[in-house]
Amino acid sequence: MTAQPAAAPTRRRRSYAWAVLALVVLAAITVAVAAVQVFDAANARYDEAVARHASASAAASEAVADLEGAAADAAEPLPIGQAIVAAAADGYADAALKESLAASVTELTSAVEDRASDVDRAPAERVGPRPTWFADLDREAERLDRDSRRLESAAESAAARASELQEASERVVAEGSALVESVAASAPSVDAATVSASNGDRLALRAAIGEVTAIAAQAPWSLAAAAEIQEYVVAASAAQASHAAEEAENAGPLAEQRAAAEAFAHSLAGGVLIEIDWAPIVNGFGSGGSYGGWATWEPGGGVATIQLSDSVAELWPSDGVQSLIAHEVGHAMIAKCPWGVPEPATREANEAWATAWAIGMGFHADGNGESLYGRPSDALIEQTLACR
Repeated sequence: MTAQPAAAPTRRRRSYAWAVLALVVLAAITVAVAAVQVFDAANARYDEAVARHASASAAASEAVADLEGAAADAAEPLPIGQAIVAAAADGYADAALKESLAASVTELTSAVEDRASDVDRAPAERVGPRPTWFADLDREAERLDRDSRRLESAAESAAARASELQEASERVVAEGSALVESVAASAPSVDAATVSASNGDRLALRAAIGEVTAIAAQAPWSLAAAAEIQEYVVAASAAQASHAAEEAENAGPLAEQRAAAEAFAHSLAGGVLIEIDWAPIVNGFGSGGSYGGWATWEPGGGVATIQLSDSVAELWPSDGVQSLIAHEVGHAMIAKCPWGVPEPATREANEAWATAWAIGMGFHADGNGESLYGRPSDALIEQTLACR
């Protein structure tokens, strides 16, 4: 019996077919897995883009709203700043500070008006229905990312502009406060330069200076401060005009002597406001080498008026006319020390006090009152030493 050949080739063909099938299946699985991974990645990118877009949209909306709020807050100081600039007339405030404040007010006004000129305020693009194909997911994600970048830039611009507005507003407040303080600081020198003004004008000026000084210390940044400055400027202008008028009246050949005699009187007065007038004859004296003076005052009121004969200026600075002025200032001092001559006072009591005051100040020449009214008691002279 003849043996049959082995069936090995058939088994090899079957093994080969299974191997091919396995490779096909593996390839299909690999493709499927890759496809799933591609879709997962596209979905993840899309989800991230949607989340970023939502965040950027909210941040941009908030930043623009904050900018509007910052603009409203920044605009609040403008009326006060404008009022202070208008009130602080030239010559009564620091010129450099005023110029700087005026510029800062103008800059802030423009900044508030142009607050959104370089800020993209377009609304966020709409997020449409979720795509299904991975390529569409990527395209939508890219679109949303572009808009997110725009919105993020808009938020940054709005925040930067809000910060600039705040800084500009704070600068106006700081400069305005400094300008008010400069008005108060320079006011005493304005007062000191109006010594020839009438007592009424100087009292009004000093009252205004007191108000400006108080507001500068308590609330320099306020409409009230601007109002006080305005009133001060009015009072100062009136006092300066009064001073100029008196100086013009005193002009002439004796102008320098009159000025020196008045300065001498003011130097003795211990802060009492003295209004000094001149006339050819005063109290019956002023001719033939004589010289006369006359004083009126308000006891305890801090003001007085002295009239001097022109001969006082002609004879200035002789010891006699200096002693006369000291006597008249002694009368004026009752405006500061009413206890010196209690009411009701007689003329004798007033003259004794004025003479004693001049002697107590060291003036012993004819003119101090002693030759006309007699020498006062040593006790009265001692008493006047407490009134300076």
